[in-house]
Amino acid sequence: MFHSTCDAETDYIKQQFKHEVRIVQIPNYVEVPELVERKPEKHFLYIGRINLKKGIDSLIKALALSKEFLRSDFSLKIAGRGTESYIAMLKDLVDNLGLSEKVSFIGQVEGKDKMHLFANAHWTFMPSHTENFGMVVLESLAQNTPVLASTGSPWQDLEVEEIGFWADNTPETLAEKIDEIVTMPPDIYEAYRLRARPFVEERFDILKNIDKWVELYSVV
Repeated sequence: MFHSTCDAETDYIKQQFKHEVRIVQIPNYVEVPELVERKPEKHFLYIGRINLKKGIDSLIKALALSKEFLRSDFSLKIAGRGTESYIAMLKDLVDNLGLSEKVSFIGQVEGKDKMHLFANAHWTFMPSHTENFGMVVLESLAQNTPVLASTGSPWQDLEVEEIGFWADNTPETLAEKIDEIVTMPPDIYEAYRLRARPFVEERFDILKNIDKWVELYSVV
């Protein structure tokens, strides 16, 4: 028996076997973290593993294409670990695009500091080429911070529920979304925020959904 977290992962598992296998599709549930005090900052956030598959270079290129970002007070914080050579490549890209004053690499952030980083961010970005889930999305939404996730991830509900964007991760498309975020009217932005945490609590709180796992283990 295999556990899948989304439709794409279920399809992938099926493709690996010539015979029928049992697949149980249940999303990753979480213990919803406490809501921390927010001190809003005009920064966008990428947090996670700094790796080629994460599409961080596309996000940096998008910032350089976004006229609204360039003339705004917004900046991007990149948090996480990665290989020194890849991080150096990204830093060179930032310098070459003239973004050194607007993009910062802040290293690994964990625990309560990570929750504050999510809470204070204006918007979180997950521009990965592929993701089977992406816990960053839930962590951000749990602090009422909207998320842009790529169409390489299973997060179309961000748009359905109006708590973020689900978009292609090409620099051109990301730039359009960044322009939209920067110029979003305050009341619309606040509405996105107010819908975010309730979505996590209702759909992904392990305490509200543990019965699905209990039922599964009771029949295997």
